[in-house]
Amino acid sequence: MADRLPHDVPPPTDDELRLTLRRLEESEQRLSLALEAASLGTWAWEISSDTLFLDERCKRIFALGPDGFQGSFRHDFLQLVHPEDRARLVEHVEASVRAHSSFQLEYRVVWPDGGIHWVQAVGRAYDDANTGEPSRMAGTLTLIDEQKTQKSRFEQVVAAAGLGLWYRDLPHGAFTCNTTYREHYGLPMDGEVTHDMLHERIHPEDRARVWSAARRAIEEQASYDLRFRVSPSEGAPVRWLHTTGRVFYDAKGQPQRFEGVTRDITAERELEESLRQTLIEKNESLQTLEIINHAGQTLGAELKLERLVQGVTDAATQLTRASFGAFFYNVLNEQGQSYMLYTLSGVPRESFAKFPMPRSTRVFEPTFKGDGIVRSDDITKDPRYGHNLPHHGMPEGHLPVRSYLAVPVTSRSGEVIGGLFFGHPTPGVFTAREERLVAGLAAQVAVAMDNARLFQRAQEAVTSRDTFLSIASHELRTPITTMKLIAQHMRKRILAKDPAAFAPERVTRLVEQTERSIDRLSRLVDDMLDISRIATGRLQLQLESVDLSELTRDVVERFEQQLSEAGHTLELQLTPGLVGHWDRDRLEQVLANLLTNVLKYAPRAPLKVSTRGQGDHALLEVEDRGPGIAAKDQHRIFERFERLVTPSEVSGLGLGLHIAKHIVEAHTGRIHVRSAVGEGARFIVELPVSGPTGTASGDGSPASAGRTSDPLL
Repeated sequence: MADRLPHDVPPPTDDELRLTLRRLEESEQRLSLALEAASLGTWAWEISSDTLFLDERCKRIFALGPDGFQGSFRHDFLQLVHPEDRARLVEHVEASVRAHSSFQLEYRVVWPDGGIHWVQAVGRAYDDANTGEPSRMAGTLTLIDEQKTQKSRFEQVVAAAGLGLWYRDLPHGAFTCNTTYREHYGLPMDGEVTHDMLHERIHPEDRARVWSAARRAIEEQASYDLRFRVSPSEGAPVRWLHTTGRVFYDAKGQPQRFEGVTRDITAERELEESLRQTLIEKNESLQTLEIINHAGQTLGAELKLERLVQGVTDAATQLTRASFGAFFYNVLNEQGQSYMLYTLSGVPRESFAKFPMPRSTRVFEPTFKGDGIVRSDDITKDPRYGHNLPHHGMPEGHLPVRSYLAVPVTSRSGEVIGGLFFGHPTPGVFTAREERLVAGLAAQVAVAMDNARLFQRAQEAVTSRDTFLSIASHELRTPITTMKLIAQHMRKRILAKDPAAFAPERVTRLVEQTERSIDRLSRLVDDMLDISRIATGRLQLQLESVDLSELTRDVVERFEQQLSEAGHTLELQLTPGLVGHWDRDRLEQVLANLLTNVLKYAPRAPLKVSTRGQGDHALLEVEDRGPGIAAKDQHRIFERFERLVTPSEVSGLGLGLHIAKHIVEAHTGRIHVRSAVGEGARFIVELPVSGPTGTASGDGSPASAGRTSDPLL
């Protein structure tokens, strides 16, 4: 039993030995043929003795003769390696020994003639059976000059095309890429590329899309083709990349590698965006031209003021892309400057109904003074905003306004008619483009409004003429008819030789009736002459020193009998010494018209007439306790031919207060009324003591009538 092999295995027979040897020989032959076909040389390195053995093919790869190399790896062989690659070769070999693993490396060798060539080495460390430590290393070597040349050419083509190449070993996670790819992502030119490095450079808005597409490509074999943004470094401009890739699988369908290319398409995207923006701008320009053309047609053809302004407001709101737009008139009231909403676009008019009209605030004032255009990206942050009580800004429930644009509408005479206002709840909506468009439109609408107002006034003049002719014919006919009847009566009595017709009492009564008719006819003629003078700007003032209280007393005394007959109780409160530079006759006419007004509209009502001083002005007030005047009618009573009752109820042309207003304004004064229904009316005349501005004493020159309170202004 002692001569048996371990485990009782019988020794091989001679035939078995010969068969094994033959198989080994055949295997060596096949291996030799394979190595020859692949141009592979083999080498072996005894680690402990540092002895390196090269076969004949290896020697040819290094351009050595049959006996051209004998020696160690660390000293002799490294002399054949290019100096720049020696350290890298040693590093890979030592790492393979430490890890008991294989290595693969490309490096350069130097031939005896000085030529430099590329080789690829593959090796593996083998352990000693007894110690378990690496004792030897073996491998192959092949010349790869042609492959490196082709690779270099490929890399040049890829670089010239701006293509980034990438490759990921899916089982091991190793990632490889070329220089262009690193440039695309702003990665270091050498060193490892990790998932986190790529993740942090992909634009945050595109990360989920990129990684989702990669997972679908690997797990579902879906196509990988997408465009996304990367941020190479902080502060650097964003780049657009187009990447395509493909996943390769083994025979079992397991993903092995994922590779592809990237291309910088930033310039293409910028061109696309530029073209898109150009198309948008072109489309906007066409729409703008269409709106402007329509607005121009409206401006040129429309003479109805309200429809004209509404059309322009609608057009401007569209042009500015505003949430809403409005036109406010520039008007005056007793409290000072205020603005009247005339047209509204984009929202229902009820949106403004519960809010008071805007006043002369720091925000509105520049527009209504014609100081220029106001454009604010956020009006709530404007230093002019929020200074006025009680809201310190927009009242609760007001339309939200952040973007703000206001453009004055100025007539040809330089008068600010009003303003176009636009708002949007989003900041920064209005740009210089919108400002220019509305400014141009405002200039056109001002001309069109001037024309429309002239047309409207012409229509009003025609209407006024017809009204005047109708009223005048009626009012003139009454005294003329009375005088005609008296004359006919007298003629009949004369022809009948009736002595009673010439009785003193009868003749006196007829003469008095005739005189009253003549006085009435004279007043009507004077009123018509005054209206003509006012219309043509030829209202004359003869200025002199006048005591207002004495003038008032004289006029009231002349009306005393009429007032008494009409049932009025009279109270006089006159401040002595109110002397001013005025036209006596014209002021008597003003007071006479006011008293006549009381006789017509407030019969039997208590009457109070007073004068007093107020700074550099003198005030004349006529107050009655009659039926009063409704607020909606108070602006009308100073207009021509305006009466609050029918002609059958009260006689006259409806010119008294209109004439009084112009006489007072010719003195650069002011006349207004304070009244309420059922509480009577108080007419107040304010006159500057120094007289009309810019008029010499007693020169008889026409005084300025001042600015009228046309409701359209």
